[in-house]
Amino acid sequence: MSPLPLPDVDSREEVEGDVADKLRELFDKDFAVIIMDSDFTTFDEVERACIALFGYTRPEAEALSMRVHTTGEALAAVLAESAARQAVQQLRRRNVLARVEKV
Repeated sequence: MSPLPLPDVDSREEVEGDVADKLRELFDKDFAVIIMDSDFTTFDEVERACIALFGYTRPEAEALSMRVHTTGEALAAVLAESAARQAVQQLRRRNVLARVEKV
């Protein structure tokens, strides 16, 4: 009896490369909007900005403001790059210190 031929199988490197490519496709456009604590921004300013820009409810905005205050910064949203950069500009116009960070 002759041995059965083994099926063609991608190498581990090829599979890992394919997975990495797929992950880049899915997440390459995701950017975090991070709100940072500052001495010149009030809780109310952060809350109103999050409600207006990201659709937070008042309790969600209050919780985010407290997280910013106690930890120094907090994730406000994950958006496509252009939307994230625009959100940071709008936050800064509202006296809220923020930055964009690649996820």
